[in-house]
Amino acid sequence: MSGLRDDEPPTDDGFVTYVRKRLPHPLLRRWPDEAEPLSSAFGYRRTANIRRRYDLPGRRRAGFLAAGDALCTFNPIHGQGMAVAAMSAVVLRETLSGPRRIPTTRCVQKALPAASRQAWGISAGSDRSMPGAVGSALASGPADRVAGWYLRRVLERYPGDPVVGTAFRSVLGLCAPVTSLFAPSVARAVLLRPPMPTPAEPPTSPEEPGA
Repeated sequence: MSGLRDDEPPTDDGFVTYVRKRLPHPLLRRWPDEAEPLSSAFGYRRTANIRRRYDLPGRRRAGFLAAGDALCTFNPIHGQGMAVAAMSAVVLRETLSGPRRIPTTRCVQKALPAASRQAWGISAGSDRSMPGAVGSALASGPADRVAGWYLRRVLERYPGDPVVGTAFRSVLGLCAPVTSLFAPSVARAVLLRPPMPTPAEPPTSPEEPGA
């Protein structure tokens, strides 16, 4: 559950009441009534996206290396932290095992941002329109405005269009590059097809359309 500006989900006994009020369908509201809680609710109040550019030129102590959350943190609502941690570990392994030369901390530091670049673009790009957002990620140019227009059309179409939906969910889950959204089949659907209808009710069985 998520909320903004004085509408944060409570972590005390009021959590279940909050869930019942916010979930839009009776089928979903049944979950907190029928589920057995395994722990108390936990809240994340620091939701800023922060990226530290240790890969850029600057004075560093010998042997200094920043990785993980020390390098890049994300708003947890996007669910990217663990995936980026795993991708960073892969980059670290590949850089340290490179056969061409002995890796230095500077070399590794310059390689690590690639693991978080797409997640950063998604999180910071999505949150830049939030009330009270500050920081360098707010700056935008003509290319950003065109991309924003295209992505708004993607968001209108992905719930009902299987071509757009598959590409969008793959990018959002960091399983495919952002360029997948501009593949010919996806671009045709985004630019030429109107939004397709989606089910008005959630399916009650796997056999129903939309399940």
